[in-house]
Amino acid sequence: MTQKRYDQLINSKRGFIGATIRDVLLPAILGKETDGILYWIGKDLAREYPVQSIDDLVLLTKQLGFGKLELIKNSPLQHTFKLSGPVVEERLAIDKEHTSFTLEAGFIAQELEFQLGTVTEAEIDGIKHKEVRIFAQNDPQKNVNQQETEIVEFIKLHRDADSKPDSQAKPATN
Repeated sequence: MTQKRYDQLINSKRGFIGATIRDVLLPAILGKETDGILYWIGKDLAREYPVQSIDDLVLLTKQLGFGKLELIKNSPLQHTFKLSGPVVEERLAIDKEHTSFTLEAGFIAQELEFQLGTVTEAEIDGIKHKEVRIFAQNDPQKNVNQQETEIVEFIKLHRDADSKPDSQAKPATN
């Protein structure tokens, strides 16, 4: 680890240990399989915290420290999100070329699958200097089979006065 990287991580908004685990240890352990495994870890994480609406997904994403999630485009089959904020900017500034956001993509895919009742996949659609675009596609022809469906009980999120859902503040465009 270089001095520059240490300095960035020790001053991380995520905390030194959180930043080190996510951006140093996991890639070291997972190697070339980092993106694929993180995607499935994201889906597993969503199973721990299933939420029933996009507004709740936006809030939970913030509470988990992933950044500010915003639905910027949606249709019955597709959703495009923007993930931004200080945490995203910080992670991209440390190592834009090797920073993975597939955990977040898997998390979003599974949450949408619970909400829509159809098979949903998500992928990173683009990474810019200060934001990440995540594209999710659902397939209504492939409804989650009743026998294969996990029984989920949606959680109720704790909201403070500052956690008004962003999606209510600005309508998504089709």
